[in-house]
Amino acid sequence: MTILSSPLSKVADTDELQRLLDGYALVHGVPVAVFDEQGEVCYSSSHPPARLCKLVQETAYGRRSCRLCRSYAGNQAMIIGEGYIHRCPAGLIVWASPLVFSGEYVGGIIAGQVLMWEIDEMVKKEVTQLANACGIPPRVLLAAAKQLPVMEAQTVQAASDLLFMVAAYISNQEHLSLLEQREISNQQARLAESIIEKKQALEQQGSGAASALYPLEKERQLLGRVRVGDRTGAKEILNQILGDILFNSAGKPEVLKARLLELSVVLSRAAVEGGGSLERLLGLNFAYVEELATLEAIEEICAWIVKVLDAFLDEVYAAAESRDLPVIRQAVSYIKEHFREELTLEDVAQEVHFSPYYVSRIFKEELGLTFIEYLTKIRIDEAKRLLLETNKTVSEISDLVGYQDPSYFTKVFKKREGVTPTQFRR
Repeated sequence: MTILSSPLSKVADTDELQRLLDGYALVHGVPVAVFDEQGEVCYSSSHPPARLCKLVQETAYGRRSCRLCRSYAGNQAMIIGEGYIHRCPAGLIVWASPLVFSGEYVGGIIAGQVLMWEIDEMVKKEVTQLANACGIPPRVLLAAAKQLPVMEAQTVQAASDLLFMVAAYISNQEHLSLLEQREISNQQARLAESIIEKKQALEQQGSGAASALYPLEKERQLLGRVRVGDRTGAKEILNQILGDILFNSAGKPEVLKARLLELSVVLSRAAVEGGGSLERLLGLNFAYVEELATLEAIEEICAWIVKVLDAFLDEVYAAAESRDLPVIRQAVSYIKEHFREELTLEDVAQEVHFSPYYVSRIFKEELGLTFIEYLTKIRIDEAKRLLLETNKTVSEISDLVGYQDPSYFTKVFKKREGVTPTQFRR
């Protein structure tokens, strides 16, 4: 099939597409191709495919396996709203991103055909199995596998992110739709984790445990984040609250809408306290209430409250700041820049030119956390990122996030996350 006979013709100019594909392939040194909903390749870069892939594609079994793999990868990328990195039937690493027209998935774009490590026994086994299925002598396919390039995990992730942006550019006006889908998907994943944690906590407490809608302490922390314009922290706590509400409302849309409507009123009040315009916030609140009435799907309702939070935080940012807010924001900024060092409350107080007592008090009042609790959160969040995205040892990560003693770091990490750094990485 050519791109002209595919729905993809609606989203791509062939000359422009060829330039994009060839440019991407040249920069990353990998082949890249556009495929339709069924996984059939419609267009490809001038970069030749890996010899292993070429041999496999010459067989009926290989062509079918690769087509099904592309189709699955494209659909998964559409569901999560971002690049989908996976292993093909031959064990090679490839990454795919969705192409969208008028809100509908019409195909995808795929690149890769690399390894993320040197050939090991697992790769040899997969290549041998594929060779037997395709009727190719295993030694021939294994020899081809040895010619494959090896990419580090960070490089693969960066290449996937860039391919997603290429796909968004090709889709043009659908870029926002893809990003919204990614945000909804990410939020649903975080909600699922929150609900699981809630269930585990209740199981540990026993069947007689109280079942409040959500802890008021979480609401207090959320309001503190809104007052100081901490968007990342506010979304993190909001997600925990959403998990509690979903768990206790049994997933009923009307119950969820009622609870989130109440929460939106509380959020608007916090935004006013953070310096936002009362008149503008009331207008926003009214408009969002009207929108909420039209929503039915759980994921749309959850996305709605995040949009409300973003709008209210925008008002806080734009507003005249109260007396305490410049201090706490300066302190938070300083902590984020220096958390890798031996940082004390006195250091932060000296930076913002206020007494340690005053800084300690406004941390608790505005963020709902003590200075040490906030510093620990920043350090452990960075440690989690390094554990997942790098190959650094626990000892190295401990030092990078401000803990000189790896044993103490492990103790703090387990106390906060419930598992050791090594267990978290697994």
